[in-house]
Amino acid sequence: MLRKRTFILIFATLALILVLGLVISVPLDLRLLVLTPKILKYRGVIQEHAAQEALDARLVCALIVQESGFNEKAKSTAGALGLTQLMPTTAKELGVQDPFDANENIAGATRHLRTLYNAFRESPHEHQHRLVLASYNGGLGRVRDAQALVRYHETGDPLLWEPVSVTLSQLTKQHTAMHDGVWEGGKPPHGYFEGANQTLGHVERVMHYYARIRFYEGLLFFR
Repeated sequence: MLRKRTFILIFATLALILVLGLVISVPLDLRLLVLTPKILKYRGVIQEHAAQEALDARLVCALIVQESGFNEKAKSTAGALGLTQLMPTTAKELGVQDPFDANENIAGATRHLRTLYNAFRESPHEHQHRLVLASYNGGLGRVRDAQALVRYHETGDPLLWEPVSVTLSQLTKQHTAMHDGVWEGGKPPHGYFEGANQTLGHVERVMHYYARIRFYEGLLFFR
């Protein structure tokens, strides 16, 4: 009976979203619609762990949408595991014994996100989100190196996302001229970074899902 009521709720909610999209001409996000049952399934767990770390549950949900599409058994070619795609070393540091256990995985990821938010506590709120997501995907050290480039070349405020997003792409071997004087030996402390485009794309996709979930929240996700 409970399963039947859940199915009816999901069906009714999807129908409502579709009707709303048609009525007010809002572009629908098909991936979110497809993932609605999974989002509903893990909504309570996400909210619980997000609240413990004083995080926005909607952003955590958006991160999971992007990282794994709510596939509990997801494993990337780089070895990232579970819903939030924790790397094995990161999972171990966070005390996550089974990265494929949804509760453990989400708990570990929210602890990690809280550490990253604390690292950017001086940045404005909206910039914080993007700096944290870039650190989650590319590593905090890489973002710190990008901030150092901004600071040294005085190309903007290193606490803001826009100038940092530019210098993330300048941590490559092709930009060594920009590194002279910034670091001894002219090499970024955390090594050259060739994955900036992937990280920048990751940030924008998560923020896209975050915006859509915030729009839909009154109907479905985080009421």
